[in-house]
Amino acid sequence: MSWIILYGLAWLAATVLAVILTGVCRVLAPRLGLLDVPLHEAHKSHRQPTPVAGGIAMCLAWLATLFGGIAIGCLGKDLLPAEISHILPGIKAVWRNLLLISAVAVGFTALGVWDDWRSMPAWRKFLLQFLLAAVSASWGPRLTLGLSSPVLGWVVTVFWTMTVINALNFFDNMDGLAGGTAALACLFLVLVASIRGQHFVAMLGSAAGGSALGFLAHNRPPAKIFMGDGGSHFLGYCLAVLATLTTYYMPGESPTATPVLIPLLVLAIPLFDAAAVIVLRLRLHLPIYVGDNRHISHRFVNLGLSRGYAVLLVCLLCFIAGASAVTLLWLPPAGVCLVFAHTGALLALVSIIQFYIPEANRK
Repeated sequence: MSWIILYGLAWLAATVLAVILTGVCRVLAPRLGLLDVPLHEAHKSHRQPTPVAGGIAMCLAWLATLFGGIAIGCLGKDLLPAEISHILPGIKAVWRNLLLISAVAVGFTALGVWDDWRSMPAWRKFLLQFLLAAVSASWGPRLTLGLSSPVLGWVVTVFWTMTVINALNFFDNMDGLAGGTAALACLFLVLVASIRGQHFVAMLGSAAGGSALGFLAHNRPPAKIFMGDGGSHFLGYCLAVLATLTTYYMPGESPTATPVLIPLLVLAIPLFDAAAVIVLRLRLHLPIYVGDNRHISHRFVNLGLSRGYAVLLVCLLCFIAGASAVTLLWLPPAGVCLVFAHTGALLALVSIIQFYIPEANRK
């Protein structure tokens, strides 16, 4: 119970800090030239230049929560419950990982902010994403998935990191959508980590989820500020790392090995949306990196929903997929089959809407 309270406090602290820092960034962004100017682009619905520095605010809130929390814990260790204070010396064991993850998170945020400020060619952005993901996979957490080859594990980790980052970047197409999706994903990943007793991972996730939630106070429709590539890169990297660090399958506790698929189900909607949009663009012989109105959220708007309700509906789909995913920790094979059938039906629904609903009006 003490740990649950601590996770809640970390989430709350990050939320409050993100609300404050996002407000500061709203004021400073125009002076720094961090503005999203529509320029009559078809996939952008806003008409006025909008600050695009939410990623900076979220990253700073995340860092302040983590390192501020460690400082407060060390200084006030005598006031902490015994079940928490006795593991404080264990911070030394994760300190190297924390510093590396923090440095790479700052690097991804800086990369996205630079692209927001001075748009760079797609190949250069992908190359820099690869280099940062490679650094993280080389000296930080790495997916194993039972693979005996460290090189193969490294390749899978780099691919996973870049995939999640770009999927969330694609999903940042309506006010509140990427931030709400990321906050929900953090919630489910924190839940799994807490069940497994992985306090370091749960604290990372709580700080990231709180940062996303605090940003939403300024990004809810109509948005006063955008997260930009800086925000989608930061949150995408946090989600990729959380998924990599968490232990999902433990022999003797889970009846099947399917819990390793939990991250895929938690992020099923944004990952599937990105894949579907890429397929649609390839079929039309369009560049896969150029934004458009072919995302699931745009299709909901084309069905007659307001943009706010379209975002809410997508977030509800993400919640359904994530809640089902967590049950894999305990379900026997028959129950696992039902979860897969449920998720398959959910993605089939998305596919029908994605491929057969007409595109949004481009007036």
